[in-house]
Amino acid sequence: MKKTYRMQRGFISFLFIGFFLILWFFFYKLYPLIVEQITIIQLPQIESKIFLIPVGLMVFTLFVNWSIRNKLWFGLFFSLHYYLMTKRIRRHIKDARFEDEREFDNRLVTLPKIKITFDDNRTRQSGKVFINNTIKFDKKLEDMRIDSALKGYVSERKYLSKDRDWYIYEFYSVDSHKQLKIKSASDLIEWSNKTADDYALRLDERATVPFHHMGLVGQTGSGKSFFIQMLVEQVLSKKVSHELFIIDPKRTDVYQMAKRTIGDERTGDKTNAIELIKQFHERMKIRQDELQDYFISNRNKTYRDAGLPALILLIDEFGALRESWKTLAKKERDEVDSILSDVAFMGRQLGCILWVATQQMNAQTMPTAIREQLVLKIALGDSDEQTYRTLFSSGVDIPPVQFTAGQGIYSFPGLASADKPRLLTVPYCSFLN
Repeated sequence: MKKTYRMQRGFISFLFIGFFLILWFFFYKLYPLIVEQITIIQLPQIESKIFLIPVGLMVFTLFVNWSIRNKLWFGLFFSLHYYLMTKRIRRHIKDARFEDEREFDNRLVTLPKIKITFDDNRTRQSGKVFINNTIKFDKKLEDMRIDSALKGYVSERKYLSKDRDWYIYEFYSVDSHKQLKIKSASDLIEWSNKTADDYALRLDERATVPFHHMGLVGQTGSGKSFFIQMLVEQVLSKKVSHELFIIDPKRTDVYQMAKRTIGDERTGDKTNAIELIKQFHERMKIRQDELQDYFISNRNKTYRDAGLPALILLIDEFGALRESWKTLAKKERDEVDSILSDVAFMGRQLGCILWVATQQMNAQTMPTAIREQLVLKIALGDSDEQTYRTLFSSGVDIPPVQFTAGQGIYSFPGLASADKPRLLTVPYCSFLN
């Protein structure tokens, strides 16, 4: 059986402890009997407790080393959890035959240094595994998947540290992706406010993002409508009075919700969608004039720094809406595309945000100029390969997971790249039924 150098040191340490305990037992129990039986010579008196001193020192040293290595200052349960996770990873790496060396005719294995950090040391739902990189291990670490070594966790992406000294594996708990059930609007707002401010949205237990252009894809039954309504509820609950303009050509749940919450003036269907888009564009031009003087004296600032509310244009079922425009004159179609492109290109700094939702994503359902500006990309439920490649990137790596309603993937700068999107589990808001 292969052994690591740590195993060898531990074996030697316990061997010495056992040796001194045997000596202690001998001089505590047996030696006094021998002294009584032998009267020919006077045997010296030996205090048995002296052999417990090296035992105590070695046990104390082992305990201190274990405590430091497993961060006992965070608590006993944390340390035990940390120890078992590290031990399992080390065992899997050892079994993968990373490196063998011969020393004293024993087969010993040198393993890379491993560190684990949790995003929350109390819940330990997600975190990172750091594995020290060397020339010897670089190729193997690059190809290694550690999911099987993370009991109860899944690794979702891997990358090198900035100095390239460490391979970093981000992981999350399998339990953390159990869908949260929210029973009331007040519970939703309370949940959202834990991580999101007045200019941000909470998507699930792990992801909170600032207001930005969004592309949302989801087939029927994917939970897309529930997700949109959850976002609208969050926006309307903010202390800043953000303005929503909502278009739902099919007049489904999103349309009815918009009529109740924001009124007919900023709610549109297929018939008045173009008018509402033009109205939003005019509102954006007014906002641009409002911010000119502010931007001159405040470089690299945004509408948020000026304390202005966001203007959000949400278009649901965009593919179906754009399909209905084929009966219009080409000049009118091009004008609408031009307006939406203008919002996508210029709106972010002005606080004019474009949210587009559709069932499928391809070059026909959405112009490339608009699609490329959708920074927050979300796909709920299972979608076809073309949709994934169009929305995210041509080389997107889709996790091999069967998605149910409210589950999917997303990408956002700093959280997940378009090549390797992260899993998303949207809360189920039962009160929206």
